[in-house]
Amino acid sequence: MKRIITAVILLLACSTAARAQQAGRCDGRTADDEHYVIILSMDAFRWDLPQRCHTPTLDSLRRVGVFAETYPVFPANTFPNHYSMATGLHPDRHNIVNNGFYDRSVGREMSVFKHSDTATPGFWGGDPIWNTAERQGRTAHIYMWPGSDIEIGGRQASIWTRYTDEPSYFERADWVVASMCGEAADGRIPNLVMWYFEEPDAVMHEYGPDSDEIIPTIEHIDSALAYFFREIRRSPVFDRINFIVTADHGMAQLSKERYINLNGTLDERHIARVVSGRPLGIEVDEEYLDTAVEIIDRIGHIKAYKRDSMPEKWHYGTNRNRITNLLVVPDNGWTVEYADCDKPRDGGTHGFDPFERDMHTVFYASGPMFRKGYEQRSFQNLNIYLVLCHLLGIEPSPNDGCWEDVCDMFAEGETQPDAE
Repeated sequence: MKRIITAVILLLACSTAARAQQAGRCDGRTADDEHYVIILSMDAFRWDLPQRCHTPTLDSLRRVGVFAETYPVFPANTFPNHYSMATGLHPDRHNIVNNGFYDRSVGREMSVFKHSDTATPGFWGGDPIWNTAERQGRTAHIYMWPGSDIEIGGRQASIWTRYTDEPSYFERADWVVASMCGEAADGRIPNLVMWYFEEPDAVMHEYGPDSDEIIPTIEHIDSALAYFFREIRRSPVFDRINFIVTADHGMAQLSKERYINLNGTLDERHIARVVSGRPLGIEVDEEYLDTAVEIIDRIGHIKAYKRDSMPEKWHYGTNRNRITNLLVVPDNGWTVEYADCDKPRDGGTHGFDPFERDMHTVFYASGPMFRKGYEQRSFQNLNIYLVLCHLLGIEPSPNDGCWEDVCDMFAEGETQPDAE
């Protein structure tokens, strides 16, 4: 979720944070159920960033709880991955196939950054965790998580906010603390809280993940987390909260020398449209499709795929309504465009093969239901949906997750939630 989105924070007055700060260990009306979970996503927080920066808070989480290196779904971009974490579905199935796409049902390009698009009926699919939870009697407060500001299947969380980058990370921490003290608008202590930081994505896009410029941002995030974990102790349910700190995707370093412009490469008479991004989407005449694949594959450092012949490991290409019939995937760290003029760039970006380690992220978890000091094997981030369902004690909706990939992180005696 990027800075170009602007909106107004809804339903939670700023004064709640001030009241919480004055109250010491705050009182609040607790939910009947004793399951509580708070999950934070730090956009593009690559797996190796704590090794380069001073992050005592994250280091402490790793020592006292569970740590894993997770990998994203394809494409490794912000909205597809946040919504996969929320639904347990691959983008092909939950409909958010990229941050932007051409939708044949409406006959135009649509963007996750335009509220008029995201509010279109049918834009979102699947059953996001806040709806799964609320339908089964839990309470959810969602702060800026992609998809949470729109009714999906006729439902929303009890409290939600639209994205804006104006509140500081410390202010966002105050929202969560206020919620867990029963000081939000509904007066409930929610079973589920989800919140979001747009960094370090923005700074790494500008400077790249290998730059020293990103270090102050990482350390600022860690200090905001230190503040949060200090303040959250005032919640009357603190001892029963399970915490997760994770991210949607990683980031690769770009170079102006690793740039390919496909303009003029293909016969434009056979091109219906080009959808920019990673992957680069091109809609071509069916009779020209094989020829286009052969031409592109001769270039090097990029690979062309027919929509119906994508690698099985990506689980991508069956959503014919929103995916072009030709997709161009660059090698990790390469830029491919179809533009009127060359626009080589450096800095950083994502959207590459999720199995490239540059795309991998962090997963920290601690609390009464997690093992202590446990290194979990890597897993795909859509399984976070199953983790959340288990922590909340609810039945998952149909999903693409694999319980065996995440079941070992839980403390002895924890069992699998029932699944449909």
